[in-house]
Amino acid sequence: MFLRRKFAQSIYAREVRFPNPLLTHWRGRGALLPTILFTALTLRLLLGWLQEMVSPDFLSVWLAASVGVFIWQVVGTSRLAERLPRRGGSVLEVLTTYFIVAVLAVLTFVQVADGLSSKQRAERYSIKTPMLPVLSSENVIRVDGNFDWELFGAFERTLADNPDVKNVRLGSTGGYVFVARAMALKIMELNLNTHVATHCFSACTVAFVAGEKRTMAETAKLGFHMYKLEAAGEVNLIDMKEELEKDRKFFAERGLSDDFIQHIFTADNSQLWMPDQSSLKEAGVLVY
Repeated sequence: MFLRRKFAQSIYAREVRFPNPLLTHWRGRGALLPTILFTALTLRLLLGWLQEMVSPDFLSVWLAASVGVFIWQVVGTSRLAERLPRRGGSVLEVLTTYFIVAVLAVLTFVQVADGLSSKQRAERYSIKTPMLPVLSSENVIRVDGNFDWELFGAFERTLADNPDVKNVRLGSTGGYVFVARAMALKIMELNLNTHVATHCFSACTVAFVAGEKRTMAETAKLGFHMYKLEAAGEVNLIDMKEELEKDRKFFAERGLSDDFIQHIFTADNSQLWMPDQSSLKEAGVLVY
């Protein structure tokens, strides 16, 4: 009777004490093939796939958890490799298990490196581009400063957030002509008017000429000159004649006279040519 009761208790204990797979792996007591195929490789690849869907706000937590899982995977798989000889495992099985540990390390390193890189990119792009000043009462956006891609990004963002803007007030000593062209395309796309209150020199004039209406304050100045490319120590991959021809054609399409355009592209690039406003009106630069 006593033996029957003990046997029943033993059977009952086996039925209710389910093995803990996490603990089983941690102790290195899992089966070889499932450990390699599922606990190690499949789980690690799945974590890498899911990582692409994680929000940048939670990516740090995810990466920390992924490293934690990696430690669990490596410890359990390494302990399994140590136990294999005592369980009758072959040398090949032991070497394969250690190889899987190395593969886990490489995969985890790549995933973490990619995650950190993605987080840095997300943080860089999530920084809001500074907004440009907008005079809502006059539907005017002010574009001041050097023409660079940061300024253009701020220009685009401000226009997107202020769809009622109809006028662009320019104030710049110039910058990159490629930025000026991008700004000019945006101005023409939205049929915006351009105005200069103080000065608009060099590349800024490209953006100014893109305006539907083009006006200036009485004391304002437009300054033109030939292009200058400074690329000391670098291979010059830009054909200046081709770039000049692009803007020569653009100015002609915007209604500037041939004589005025010729003067622009023969002006000394070391100093500005600043024609008076009567000349600008006559040449078609100013449009009311």
